[in-house]
Amino acid sequence: MSRDADVWRDMGAIFTAIAIVLVATFAFVKAEKGTVTRRGRGVAGRGGGGGGARWMVNEKTNASKASAEAFVLKYSGCWIASVAVVIALKAYEWFGKWGYLTYCGACAAPALAWPLMFPSAADRGRALGARYIVKANVWIGVFSFIGNYWYTHYFYNVLKADYTFPAHRLNDVPISMYLMTHAYFMFYHVLSNAALRRIRTGYVNNAARFVFECAAVGAMAYTTAFMESLTICGFPYYDFADRHMAYTLGSAFYGIYFLVSFPMFLRVDEDASMPMSQVFWESMGSGMAVLCLLDFVRVYLRIPFIMRIK
Repeated sequence: MSRDADVWRDMGAIFTAIAIVLVATFAFVKAEKGTVTRRGRGVAGRGGGGGGARWMVNEKTNASKASAEAFVLKYSGCWIASVAVVIALKAYEWFGKWGYLTYCGACAAPALAWPLMFPSAADRGRALGARYIVKANVWIGVFSFIGNYWYTHYFYNVLKADYTFPAHRLNDVPISMYLMTHAYFMFYHVLSNAALRRIRTGYVNNAARFVFECAAVGAMAYTTAFMESLTICGFPYYDFADRHMAYTLGSAFYGIYFLVSFPMFLRVDEDASMPMSQVFWESMGSGMAVLCLLDFVRVYLRIPFIMRIK
């Protein structure tokens, strides 16, 4: 009980510090003249800048991205509800290797399959490579593959984490996790797009806004990492040697992913259409940046790195 109390006390202190930083940096930003908060008003440009603050993309000038983000939010509600049911009923106890693969595949597949089978009005007649939903899936697919194939081993080494459920594995990481990560990351990055868009369209572009945006990215990264750790704590087959460290320092370690990916993912078709080749290479570059940052932390902590294969 005392160990749990320590966790919540420390997490309370961390989130209090995060809130203080956000409030302090927000105090210096200046709202754009004529800024409005209602969706769909007074915004020029594809991403929604120049005339009013927005959370969502301007549907009139960037319909493909607007429809894709709306779809991801709706679809994510379905798979999140299914995860809650699986955890609550402990249905995972009957999955086995193929059960995990099938379930996680079913959570990930609609992100691309549904829009291809039932394209939005904005995407009908548009080449596949020009559709935002396809670009988003490619970006997240590349990044999440790198994350599972490489970054998971940093969790094995630094946090002493381990997947103990029966699974088909690639590089000692359950293939089902490659699939599930895709669903999670599609959801996370649409939310981060909305938050960063609101900052960029609502406040004057100066040094103060840059500092506040950096603080917001850091806050979102840490909060996303912690909330994922918290929400899967009911799943007993993802183990940590020290759960207190997993919540506190582990959330910072995992949050490194999003420090890079949140602002980089927003770039896709935000202000201008991005070629598919650029989507691919920017995701690859983001993956390499995260890998370097993770390894800098490992070296600082003087922890040997072993890429194990069972």
